[in-house]
Amino acid sequence: MFFENQYQISYVTADLRKATELLESRFGVEFRDLSGQDLIRNTVWTPEGDAEIAMRIAIATLGHLTIELLEPVSGATKIFTDMIEPGRLVKLHHFGMRCSDLAAMRSENEKLGRKVVMEGGYKTVRFMYVDARAELGHYMGYSTAPPGFWDR
Repeated sequence: MFFENQYQISYVTADLRKATELLESRFGVEFRDLSGQDLIRNTVWTPEGDAEIAMRIAIATLGHLTIELLEPVSGATKIFTDMIEPGRLVKLHHFGMRCSDLAAMRSENEKLGRKVVMEGGYKTVRFMYVDARAELGHYMGYSTAPPGFWDR
């Protein structure tokens, strides 16, 4: 249940440009053209309340798998910045799973003592991050979107 429908592996970095260069040169990952991409700004829910967040993001699609690089910039970025390790360019942040019912997934995680640490949306996607660091060393991400969104 908790690992079903994985579509994404997300890494956090303090330097998006260097991280994309690393994954391109050493792992053959081709990211979408990022020229001219500005910050992505959003409002998210956290346990402390609604907050603004700004991130730089790079996306690569490999068949049905998405590789995502996240560079926290400002706002409610603690769940990202806390994962960055000095001297390490990229670090696993979360696995992303498609989910049809975020409320049910929240409830199932909370029954096991895992807390939702952020919820939000971007365009047609709704998402939440669950703190699974005590068990797995990273977060779990769950997203819901219209069926056509998942067609690649």
